[in-house]
Amino acid sequence: MNTLRLVLGMALAASTANAQQTMAEPARVEPIPDSCPVAHRPATPFIPSPPFREAAAQLAPPIFLIGSDKLFTSISDPMVWEWRPHSPGHEQDLTAKIFWFRVGYDYRAEPQPDLKVTGRRLDSPAPALVTFDHATNAILGNMGSMLTGVYVPSPGCWEITGDYKGDKLSFVVWVAHPKSGA
Repeated sequence: MNTLRLVLGMALAASTANAQQTMAEPARVEPIPDSCPVAHRPATPFIPSPPFREAAAQLAPPIFLIGSDKLFTSISDPMVWEWRPHSPGHEQDLTAKIFWFRVGYDYRAEPQPDLKVTGRRLDSPAPALVTFDHATNAILGNMGSMLTGVYVPSPGCWEITGDYKGDKLSFVVWVAHPKSGA
């Protein structure tokens, strides 16, 4: 039963973290440029060590994991987020929530994980990625994860990097212009 809750929790976390990417794909008019090396499902999937192994093996496309036991995340193929400008009164709105995992991370011992998330636009100059406050934890089943919210200040090709106590993981996402009329 705990495994089932963990699988459902990871799937929910992945779908929540990637809802914009998954939903943006069918209606997306703007193609991802070949020059933007967005993250795709690797030929050899990353399967983490226990206790995440069984849950990870049950993730269904388009969601998959990247990284290593030291730091990994769930993403969607293709990796597309929809950009929205901040409007007055919505300065704290997020572009995405990113769940980060580490084998051995204990949310009870570290409720505010020492996780730093940065981002940089690869295809042109842009202001830095905005993160809000500090990382927090999220509990999925009986497992803990680290959670960050980010705001991407402009559409384009962005590299996102998580750094947890010196262990780093980066991935590239295409941030699409808002749909017409949005």
